[in-house]
Amino acid sequence: MSAEVTMKSGGTMTEGQRKNPINEFDNQRSKAWRVFFEASGRLQGILEARLKKSYNVSLPDYNILLALWEAELHTLRMGEIAEKVVYSPSRVTYLVNNLVKDGLVERVPAANDGRGYDAVLTEKGVTTVLKVTELHQETVREYLLDGMTEEDIDQIVRVFLAVERRLKKSAI
Repeated sequence: MSAEVTMKSGGTMTEGQRKNPINEFDNQRSKAWRVFFEASGRLQGILEARLKKSYNVSLPDYNILLALWEAELHTLRMGEIAEKVVYSPSRVTYLVNNLVKDGLVERVPAANDGRGYDAVLTEKGVTTVLKVTELHQETVREYLLDGMTEEDIDQIVRVFLAVERRLKKSAI
């Protein structure tokens, strides 16, 4: 028979359970991770479905279009896009190639480096990103922001800026 151990959270577990790595998070920390993971996944799924249905643009496509929209002259190097949207370079290349086929982006030789390429938003890309942004913002408001106070939003910004700083420091 195993002795019971009291956890920081106030719950108990046997000595055998304690050695299980699944039990290393206390209940609130585990719940925080799970709620974040599940809610963000659900919201991304809703965004993906709405953007696809209304504009035939995937969420990753939109992220690239938005990064280009925000850039000076609506132009970025492929590596800059990867850094901004946090996708692998190969994924960015694949997505940009599809956006080129759709007429939303153009790939042009980089002005400062003959070896590389820039991605540039086309007129059709500008029109598309502006329309899609309206739907994206409406969806985020409906499913996330409208249910929050300004204090809630400020707290989320504070928490995730701190997380982002830690992640950037330890990026592999």
